[in-house]
Amino acid sequence: MNEITALNPKPKLCFTAGGMLVHEGKVMLVKHKKLGIWLGPGGHIDEDEYPHQAAEREFWEETGIKVRAIDPFTKVHESPESEYFPSPVVSNLHWVCRENYDQRVASDDPSKRATNEIWQRGCEQHMGFMYLVEAVDGLEFKQNTEETDGIGWFSADELDDLETIDDIRYEARRAIELAIATQT
Repeated sequence: MNEITALNPKPKLCFTAGGMLVHEGKVMLVKHKKLGIWLGPGGHIDEDEYPHQAAEREFWEETGIKVRAIDPFTKVHESPESEYFPSPVVSNLHWVCRENYDQRVASDDPSKRATNEIWQRGCEQHMGFMYLVEAVDGLEFKQNTEETDGIGWFSADELDDLETIDDIRYEARRAIELAIATQT
């Protein structure tokens, strides 16, 4: 281990996936209870779960809508030799709890995850995969009040005044653009 790594260990990563559902030019977002902002339904990828499956599961858990991740970039073909999975529309790395990182680095054992009430898994950064999804069986939703403080449909113009961050606005606009492009 070099001196820089010893002084500044890499942040502990948690892998996450989410979905953006677009209908009639509007994207469905949930108000995240922990973060207090609007974003695409999503969450942690479980062990032995593919990212697109996590996005579908998390979307169902937070909205009650069954969805399927779609690939807006390529036409997926069947192959007996390989499985093809939908491509995420956005992948990013972002801080979720710098305090966990700072606490861990300052501890006697920086290899051990630090936790707090909000980030009990010891998340410091999230590596996120956001998918464009389509409804499988209708659009009737049911809010998961344990994880969300609201569900809504938003046009690209409405995103400007929404309580969220610029990265989420970008992801939502990108999903709207790609959904419209795949319909033509």
